[in-house]
Amino acid sequence: MIARFFLAGALLLGVSSWILAGDPPPNDYVKLDVRPAQAAMCPGGNGEILLHFAPVDGIHVNADPPVDFSLDTTVTAIQLNGNPVMTSDESTGYLSAAMPVKQKIKLHSTAAPGPVTVKGTVTYFYCSDGEGWCKRQKDPVEFTILVKR
Repeated sequence: MIARFFLAGALLLGVSSWILAGDPPPNDYVKLDVRPAQAAMCPGGNGEILLHFAPVDGIHVNADPPVDFSLDTTVTAIQLNGNPVMTSDESTGYLSAAMPVKQKIKLHSTAAPGPVTVKGTVTYFYCSDGEGWCKRQKDPVEFTILVKR
């Protein structure tokens, strides 16, 4: 009986320390790839960030509520222009996995030449077609844009 209490306590401690660490659990249902449409930009230039969603069979990403992309507060070299542009699958109404979600950005005119690391968060909802459950997912993302003159 005492061994069960110790096991339950150790399990609770392990799970709570994992939750407190701040790292989101891995998403086995949807793979997300985020990258700039162009690897290099000039100061003051406009560009796009491409968000590629690849759900496994039997899973879909919702178009409503829409995908949200936000920048980390430490990111000062770029700003987001408007909301992400999404393409829905005409037959289902869900987010099309064949087309990336596009987020317009603007590089600040004072951005110094060289690599700029961009950190942010992508929030989206995905659902199981067969089991009827849905989940909100917040994925941290990071990529680099080269600032050229």
